[in-house]
Amino acid sequence: MKELKKLIYIPILHSREDESHPSSKSRLSEADGNRKLPAAEEMWKGIATKIAELNLPWNQTRIYFDGMPVCGNEMEIVKRLSGSGSPSFLFLSELILKNAKLEGTENLELLLKEYDLLNNLLMKDPTKDMKATIAEYQLKSRELLLLRDEFILTRIKSTLQSGDVPIVFMGVMHRLDKLLEKDFLVSYVIYRLPFRSFQAVYNS
Repeated sequence: MKELKKLIYIPILHSREDESHPSSKSRLSEADGNRKLPAAEEMWKGIATKIAELNLPWNQTRIYFDGMPVCGNEMEIVKRLSGSGSPSFLFLSELILKNAKLEGTENLELLLKEYDLLNNLLMKDPTKDMKATIAEYQLKSRELLLLRDEFILTRIKSTLQSGDVPIVFMGVMHRLDKLLEKDFLVSYVIYRLPFRSFQAVYNS
C-alpha cells in the first residue's frame, strides 16, 4: 500500500489589497474594504500562530497559494502586493524570509478568464435581466474553479521534491482539498467552517 505524503491545507479569505491579483473574485466598496481589512489582519495573525506551532522545517517547506500564477515573476508579485499592505502577502513575505519556497501555483490563462468573467458581469447593463446574468456567471465560475483545482493538483504533484513539506493556502470556494485527499494525507490547520466565525476559529 502506497504511503501518502503529508500536506498542510489552510482555507483563507482574500482582503481588498489582494484585488489587483487576477484571481480575486470580490469587488468591494471602499467602506466594505475598510471594514474587512482588520478582520483579514486578524485572520492572518491567527494563521501565523497556528503555523508557528507546527515547527516546520522552512528550508524544506514549499508554499502553494491561491491565485499565484506560474509565470516566473512570483517573487515580484509578492513584493508588489506586500508593499500595498496586503496581509496575506505580508505573511507570505515572512515565510519566504524563513527560506520557505514559493511555487507558482495556478494556470495564468484560467485566472485571466475568471478575471474577465467577473469584469463582464460588473459591466453589464443593470436594466438587463441580472438574475439570469448572475446565474450564468456562477455556472461558468464553478466550471473555471474546477479546472483551476485540477491544474493546481497536477502542479503540486509535479513540483514536490523528496522531503518537501507542502503547505497550501486556498480560498474557501475551492474544493482542492477533496482532490488532494486521493494522493496526500491532508492536515488542516483549521477545518472548513462558515467564515463569519473565522476569528474565533483562528484564535481558539
